[in-house]
Amino acid sequence: MNAHSPTLAAGFADPVHEAQACFRALLDALAEPGTARAVAGIAEPPPPLSPVAASVIATLADFETTIWRDAALATSAVDAWIAFHTGARLVEDPREATFALITDAANAPAWNAFALGTDLDPSTSTTVILQVDGFDAGTRYRLAGPGIETTRDVAVAGAPADLAARGHANRDLFPRGVDLVLAGPTAIVGLPRTTRLEEIG
Repeated sequence: MNAHSPTLAAGFADPVHEAQACFRALLDALAEPGTARAVAGIAEPPPPLSPVAASVIATLADFETTIWRDAALATSAVDAWIAFHTGARLVEDPREATFALITDAANAPAWNAFALGTDLDPSTSTTVILQVDGFDAGTRYRLAGPGIETTRDVAVAGAPADLAARGHANRDLFPRGVDLVLAGPTAIVGLPRTTRLEEIG
């Protein structure tokens, strides 16, 4: 079996350059929370994994990491794609996950269901990659915190209805807590654990 077989969708067309570009976008998105950063998605990953979320997980994950995916993504096609293109081990317990992939925002587990790190080593927490519908419409949020000079507003369509409450509870855990990457159709937005999140309409 190879990456271009009918039973396994392809990954990056140009793995080195595309992964580097995606990693730079991730760094920028987390350094400047609420700022959409364009990401070239992987063409036709197995549904319901989105092209941008596929690009993010293919960039971040490797054989030393673990991935939890929600029920909607727990298909044989998605599992095979993740295994082939990342080498990461799939886990059923969200507390064991280095990365979490979520496509069903309405039924997303509470963020404290994932690994939260420790006060001495907060880096052992889960990074949550949440597929959303986009950043041109939807619920509006006002962000504040590191990487934001005063405040920054962002619209998110397709996020959990209680995203602001989740963010507040997550920030209260600092230095523990998860970091969130929102994966839209063409771009990502980073919401690290240090970001204050207020719903404004």
